[in-house]
Amino acid sequence: MNVNFSRTQFFLFLFIAQTGAVFITFQAPLIETAGRDASLLFIGAGILHYAILLFYERYYQRFKLGKITSWLYISYWLYITVSFLSYIDYSLAVWAFPKTPQFVVIGVMVLVSLYANLSKPETSVNISVVLIPMIPVFMFFLLMAWPEFEWTYLVPLGEATTPELFKGMLQTQFTFIGIELFLIFRPFVDKNLKVKGWPLFVYQLIWFSFFFFTLAVCMLYFTLEDFNLIPEPLMYILKSQEVTFVQRLDLFFIYIWMTWSIITVILFSFTALFVHKTHYKAKRKRTVIIFHLLLFLLPFLSLSKEVTEKIQASTIYVHLIFAIFLPVIIILVNRRKTA
Repeated sequence: MNVNFSRTQFFLFLFIAQTGAVFITFQAPLIETAGRDASLLFIGAGILHYAILLFYERYYQRFKLGKITSWLYISYWLYITVSFLSYIDYSLAVWAFPKTPQFVVIGVMVLVSLYANLSKPETSVNISVVLIPMIPVFMFFLLMAWPEFEWTYLVPLGEATTPELFKGMLQTQFTFIGIELFLIFRPFVDKNLKVKGWPLFVYQLIWFSFFFFTLAVCMLYFTLEDFNLIPEPLMYILKSQEVTFVQRLDLFFIYIWMTWSIITVILFSFTALFVHKTHYKAKRKRTVIIFHLLLFLLPFLSLSKEVTEKIQASTIYVHLIFAIFLPVIIILVNRRKTA
């Protein structure tokens, strides 16, 4: 499978994969844990995120996957995508389509991903462009809650304990999910285009600004006690806004979120199949179909609220293994081989 990225395509691909289904979920657990210090904690997380990107950019050429590590990463991305699908289906059942059978919702998302991944690689690489006009619209709708913001809520109080700060930093890792895709596709960026330096910093700034914006809106709108009752504060904010051109603003946003989530599923599926193709050239269509059959069937094992929450809780630890620890080990091992 041949694939080439321009610098813009590469960063857009990475941004959509990293935001994906997590941008409406990470705020409440983080604020519950760190309280009013959540904003300060996320600034620290942003610095860590940039440090990881700098490390990746410096050593990406030494990140070479063998068959065993490739299968480990494919399994990881399958796990991440299944967890996304389970959560998306659960949220849609609560907020939008309570009477729609679960197999219909999951089936639609998986079929779209199947079609994209059976098409030319350019389809998956470029499909993120669809979201470019939707992102500012989503942010504008959130800003409609401006009159109800309490600006003092954003001031850090310094009351979080060390265990709470550590747990809060773990919660921020949800926004890091997908960062390892940098290592996978960085070698395929046009060699004539510079990535390190200013372009990488601009990407970091966009990533940080987007997530910090959603966190700040939630902190400004709700009291700390509210987060114990509202697991998806962005949905609640949008539902509470009244506009003349649409009866329920949250449903309009849900269609944006669904599109966002489907594209995220496509990107992670594309990545898993891309890595698989580097070792197994033949029978690509059969592999794509089998992978998506697993995507369709596995979520049905985790559609209950309790199982979905357990998967969400464990995802962060699995992410740390594949986004930080395993890349460091692979880079160090390959460094010794080339020394």
